[in-house]
Amino acid sequence: MRRAKDNVRYIAHRWDREGNTVTRDLFGFDGFVSKDTAYRMIDDAPTKGRYYYRMVISPDPRREDRYKDLDLRTLTIATMLQLEERYGTSIQFVAAIHDDHAPHRHVHALVILNGRRLTRDDFAALRDHARNRALTSRRFLHRRRRLAYLKERSASYRPPFAYARRDTAKGQFYARQASLIAYECPVCGRYQALPFSTQGYRCLADGVRLQRLRPYERSRTRTRDAGVERELAL
Repeated sequence: MRRAKDNVRYIAHRWDREGNTVTRDLFGFDGFVSKDTAYRMIDDAPTKGRYYYRMVISPDPRREDRYKDLDLRTLTIATMLQLEERYGTSIQFVAAIHDDHAPHRHVHALVILNGRRLTRDDFAALRDHARNRALTSRRFLHRRRRLAYLKERSASYRPPFAYARRDTAKGQFYARQASLIAYECPVCGRYQALPFSTQGYRCLADGVRLQRLRPYERSRTRTRDAGVERELAL
C-alpha cells in the first residue's frame, strides 16, 4: 500500500524538463479524481488477493501520435475496459498524462486487481488492443485533418480565367463566364455545379473524388477571334 501511494505521488507530481515539480490531473473510469480519492481507493481495496500493477501506455510517436493530437485519456480508458473484460471482474485504476518531461507523450497508470495475477498473454493482448485502438484513431484524425485542408483550399479557390471580353460601347471589361459541369458525390449523393478542372474535385463532406454526371458534356463559349465555338469538357 505504501509503494502504491508513492506511485500515485510520482505520476501526479513527477518533475518536468526544467526540473520543476508540477501537479497533473488524475483520472479514472468516472472522470478526474483527486489524490486523496486515489489514496482511499488503495486503502479500501480488499487485502486478500490484491495486486498492484504500474502500467505505461506510450503510443508510437511516429505512427500513432505523430501530431501529438491523440486522445490519451480515451485510449487509456479503452485499454482498461479491455483489461476488465479479459480479467473477468471489475478493476480500479488511476492514471495521469505525462507530456512535459519526455519527447513522446505517455500515460502512467496504477491498476488495482483483486483475484489473480496477470499473465504474459494478458499483457500481450493489452498491447495489441491499445495499438489497434491508437492506429484506428490515427486514421480518423488523418481523415479529419485532410477534410479540413480540402475545405480551406476550396474556400480560397479562385478560378484562373485570364481572358476578359471588352464591351466596345461602354469601354469596360467583363470576365469570361466559366462553363459549369455537374458533379455528384458517389457516397453521399451531394450535387455540385463547378467549373471545369483537369484535376477534378473532392466532396467536402466525405473527401472522396466527385464524379461527373455527364462526362462528355459540351458547353458553348465565346472567344475573342472566332465568335462562337464548342469546347469539349473532358
